[in-house]
Amino acid sequence: MLPFSQILRKPNQAFRTEKILAAIDLGTNSFHIVVVKLRPDGTLEYLTKEKESVRLGSGSSDYAVITNEAMDRGLACLKRFKTLADSYKAEIRAVATSALREAENRQIFLDRAEKETGIQIQVISGNEEARLIYLGILQGLPVYEKRILLIDIGGGSTELLIGEKGDILFSTSMKLGAIRLTEKYLKKDPISATDLQKCRIHIESVLSAFLPQIETWKPFMVVGSSGTITSVTSMVLEKKGEKRERLNGTEIPIDSFKEIRKQILDAESLKKRLKIPGLDAKRGDIIVGGILVLDEVLQRIKAPAFTVSDFALREGIVYDTIESWYRHKDTSLPRLDNIREKAIKTVANLYPQGKHHAETVAKLTLQLFDDLKELHGLGNLERDYLETACYLHQVGLCISHHNYHKHSYYIIRNSEAMVGFSNSEIEIIALLARYHRKGGPKGKHEEFKTLRPEDQLLVRKLSSFLRIGDGLDRSEKSIIERLDAVIEKGKVNCRLYFKKGEDPNLEIWSVSEKKDLFEDTFGTNLEFHLHPI
Repeated sequence: MLPFSQILRKPNQAFRTEKILAAIDLGTNSFHIVVVKLRPDGTLEYLTKEKESVRLGSGSSDYAVITNEAMDRGLACLKRFKTLADSYKAEIRAVATSALREAENRQIFLDRAEKETGIQIQVISGNEEARLIYLGILQGLPVYEKRILLIDIGGGSTELLIGEKGDILFSTSMKLGAIRLTEKYLKKDPISATDLQKCRIHIESVLSAFLPQIETWKPFMVVGSSGTITSVTSMVLEKKGEKRERLNGTEIPIDSFKEIRKQILDAESLKKRLKIPGLDAKRGDIIVGGILVLDEVLQRIKAPAFTVSDFALREGIVYDTIESWYRHKDTSLPRLDNIREKAIKTVANLYPQGKHHAETVAKLTLQLFDDLKELHGLGNLERDYLETACYLHQVGLCISHHNYHKHSYYIIRNSEAMVGFSNSEIEIIALLARYHRKGGPKGKHEEFKTLRPEDQLLVRKLSSFLRIGDGLDRSEKSIIERLDAVIEKGKVNCRLYFKKGEDPNLEIWSVSEKKDLFEDTFGTNLEFHLHPI
């Protein structure tokens, strides 16, 4: 990971003004739009996103034609999306997948869309769809260095892709979408055992041509995206009694998936399926087809688990489009392997006035952390959590000074920009910001008491360091240039090197007030010694 002082200060001057993009994904089941702002420093701000269940592929099991009713639904949705994009003065890129890719009458839809909305739609191949989904996933999960098997089950097709370090090692697009299978095999309600078996056999026959090739690329991490995957995840979490604002990065063990698969397949009628907690009512009629595809893939590759990505095609469209803008500039788009760095930079931008203080706090806090490895026994991962919290601890000041540490917690915990971190990592980082001032962690605090005991101890350890680092720049003038700490005679002696002619008394008072958590957590006294330089 780059030093965060470089991350926060290194501007990307590809564009002197902000640019706004609306990416539209015309899927077989749903249309999606996301509107983003590209800042001059290269960070993205997500302005809005919408999704509508259009069912463009409904009514034609072989996808030979788009029915008039489906065409009217799609165009009505596009008009709403165009109005939304225009309200932000956004440049539009629209991409269509399986339903339009296969329809003999697609040109009628494309011509009407351009005439009635002004939107030119790009119909992409199955392999291009897989590539864009991979680009989307790399923006939401820290998997750039890993070999992953991507599974994306849409309404009309399923994309399988093996990628590593941004390179595509294998990809295929199969006509195994949830709507397609429903229209062909699973339309009756209730679904008969015979039709279910016919659907299974069809899926097995299509997949059999590709799964042996996929096996040769093992080992890999399995990542799933889009509707079927997120629906399964929601049902698993409901079954466990867990509530999450975001699903991104959630790992689903195979046993948990099998429980949901059984629940879905045992509910042979739509009415019964709609009673399953966590299942979106709009997906109840097509979930069986999606579950069968996912089940066959996971069984054949003997996957122990899969990880969920909230990011998919539309985010891939965003990255690919912005990358094309950068090609004409004397610079390049930030790499896909530094999504955590970009996330921190984006959130820190909410309170840009605090960047210099954040850099000073990070420098001093990490010097103390590095000097006292023997005392805390933590590693590089925990150091990254602490460093991230150093740069984000003041972000709540963008709301109010009163209780801003609590505002910082809320922003970090709920920001969609915190991609690349798991839910548990975000919670830890948010709590470090929460406890950098005022009272330390307490068992009665709701957010703190829900943590595992080992994570509670981690938050206590790391927040005690952040409190000291923040205190050592109480004046926000970087009076303390550097420090070093040693363990001597059962206590920690910390030498503070400050600028001659400067008065460090405010810093000494501040750390004296805030060192109690450190001393209680580590069972040792902490003393400070001033050295002018």
